[in-house]
Amino acid sequence: MAPLVRLPLVTDAASRVPAPTIVSRNRWRDVFDGTVPDDWEPTMTVSVIIPAFKSKTLEYTLASLAAQDYPEDLMEVVVLDDGGGEEPVELGEFIPKNTRLIRVHEVNDGWGRSNATDIGIKATTGDIIYWCDSDMILFRDNVRQHAKWGHFIPEAATIGEKAFIEEWDYTPEEVYNKVKAGTIGDDYDRSQLHEHWSKKIYRDTDDLNTSDGRNYSTHMGACATVTRAVYDRTFGQDTRLHLGEDTEIAYQLWQAGAVFIPAHDAIGYHMGPGTVQHQGQLVAWHNDVHFAQRMAIPRYRRKADNRIWEVPLIKVVTEVTQENARYARPSIDRILNNTQTDVHVVLVGPWSKLHDERRRMLADPMNELYLVKEWFRTDNRVIFAEETPQSVFPAPFRVDMPITAELSSESLQAMYVEMDKPWIGAIRYFTPGHDNDEAVTIWNSAVVERARAYVTDERSLEDVVAQIAGFEWHSSEAAQLADLRENEHLDEKVVRVDPETARLREQLREARPPHVPDSAARVVARSLNARTGGRAARIVRGVNRRLGGLPARAVRALRRRLSR
Repeated sequence: MAPLVRLPLVTDAASRVPAPTIVSRNRWRDVFDGTVPDDWEPTMTVSVIIPAFKSKTLEYTLASLAAQDYPEDLMEVVVLDDGGGEEPVELGEFIPKNTRLIRVHEVNDGWGRSNATDIGIKATTGDIIYWCDSDMILFRDNVRQHAKWGHFIPEAATIGEKAFIEEWDYTPEEVYNKVKAGTIGDDYDRSQLHEHWSKKIYRDTDDLNTSDGRNYSTHMGACATVTRAVYDRTFGQDTRLHLGEDTEIAYQLWQAGAVFIPAHDAIGYHMGPGTVQHQGQLVAWHNDVHFAQRMAIPRYRRKADNRIWEVPLIKVVTEVTQENARYARPSIDRILNNTQTDVHVVLVGPWSKLHDERRRMLADPMNELYLVKEWFRTDNRVIFAEETPQSVFPAPFRVDMPITAELSSESLQAMYVEMDKPWIGAIRYFTPGHDNDEAVTIWNSAVVERARAYVTDERSLEDVVAQIAGFEWHSSEAAQLADLRENEHLDEKVVRVDPETARLREQLREARPPHVPDSAARVVARSLNARTGGRAARIVRGVNRRLGGLPARAVRALRRRLSR
């Protein structure tokens, strides 16, 4: 691997400004460990969103919310009846002060938990959004234990503790009284109840401190919160989903800069088993198809290469002008021919100036732009844009590059690997023929989205990204970059060079002795093949196959010329 070069990006002015308290990576404990001052009182409003489908347990949930110790004037509850008018849910006698009921079928024709939740969130204004299922009994300080995190960490996304109870004989009144008295937790030994799968992840990641946010799937909608400031950076609930919608919005929250925190003191009983508890494999089989389209990480869900996914792993942003348009087609062809195929390209240019009116085609100084537009017209991996996008959300990685930079077939994969494994905030590559301010740069989107809120006149985006997850300079060799303007073969066909093919070529070159006559070469080849147990022959066949039979044809042609 090429040597790593680290250069500080903090300016003199920024270095004199105290760095704001920001969570680095997902290390929330470094900023706030959950211990509040003795005189602390909450000030943030909380909107509790409860979708309900013919629920028989909603009254227990509302009774437990009515008995919370969170200031009632800072909490609102919205119940979404998703039953389509059949078996309408009832709120019951014990409900929080600020409670509303919305019948979904009276608002829109949609259905399902995500659709109902979307309606509820849009109908509220709380500083903190609390997803709550209609089969939860929340302990007395549950809302307070969730909400405190948002007071100290602006990007907080908390996950509460669920204990699954299979049998109960409560009435709503008993739930209210027990929660109010703080004794509801005495009714079951939580150590004997079903342990949710997320607990193991917490143990393995130091309560997500070492997760870098990758374990976003632990943020589940039965009892979870996020600050509205982070939620508003997302696209919101994906109402097309009817299972797994909480995992999908958790992925969005991660890419929007959320900090995931297990709120172990925000305890509640889940009335009955969870969906995954008895149908885990079936649920995963169904959800993985939908998740693969929307979530580029983890990578195992995308079981096919050369596919176009709704949310790509990488978005490359580059700009074309009238002056450099001649480099656009070869540049983007090289991007799209990379071995990392999970890529979209945002091509920024003056596309609105192109028209269908009469013009002198060959004499038009903008003709090359017309040709670029036509060249990529049917490739929906290429997005034509008028302005450089501020964000590529929810794609996890963004590459900014000049149109005159040349990528090899392995460049994007090399950049992704260097960025992803240590989870760096950004890497800028020294780019041949280009100044440092136009060098190829790969950004970690989740880091960038968190950083934006802390950018000031004195502190640049690069500075804040560096503070959150590091900003590094790497050599051009590390990403196999070149100056496209120095390429004398721009008109040649762009061919993806698979790294395995290149490796086989090199092995074949090293295995074959130089300056051996053709007749003797066969003797040497047979001897070499025998000594290597047939390995040499396999290498030769592999190279020949990968190159479409070209080497074999070349050898035959050479023999014919030598035999004349």
